[in-house]
Amino acid sequence: MSLKTDSAKIWLDLGYKLFSEEGHEGLQVERLSRILGRNKSAFYHFFGDKETYLEKLMEIHLKKEEVLASKLIKLKDFNPGFLSLMIENKEEIMFQTHLVKNRDLKLFLDTYFEVNQKIEKIVTQIWGEFIGVSPEVASKYWRLIRDSFYARITSKSFNEDWLSTFVEEAKTILVEVQKDGGPK
Repeated sequence: MSLKTDSAKIWLDLGYKLFSEEGHEGLQVERLSRILGRNKSAFYHFFGDKETYLEKLMEIHLKKEEVLASKLIKLKDFNPGFLSLMIENKEEIMFQTHLVKNRDLKLFLDTYFEVNQKIEKIVTQIWGEFIGVSPEVASKYWRLIRDSFYARITSKSFNEDWLSTFVEEAKTILVEVQKDGGPK
């Protein structure tokens, strides 16, 4: 790796971490510069502008999600397999959460959709087996639960206990609806 690439990488690594923790609001050039102990001009030398920097962060996120998808394909079960993988990849999950919360920005919306399409295709099978429904129903329910997850999760609450409780709650709701027989 060249010196230029190594130097750009530290800006991107920090940006990915901060985006995961705080969203894009945490990515002020002055702040990044201060944390890294680098001159602001270095940021502009590597990226030109903040839009290009954000595009590079989205590219990194897509690559990380590809790696996550390759691990998801190998899973045999939702609990504990999927849940453990979520915990192991907290930074990527929180990055995606900030994309959801800021999907009014086209770049974030496009990245959010691209990731969801990849992940949903893989997860639907083990999710359906876990909740005991057909793949079609599993896919629809997954979207509802996924969106509820993104709305409720925070960096502080994202831990094994919270995630387990959330998933069990989703499963219990479905079981109760099935027992109830639906609307009357």
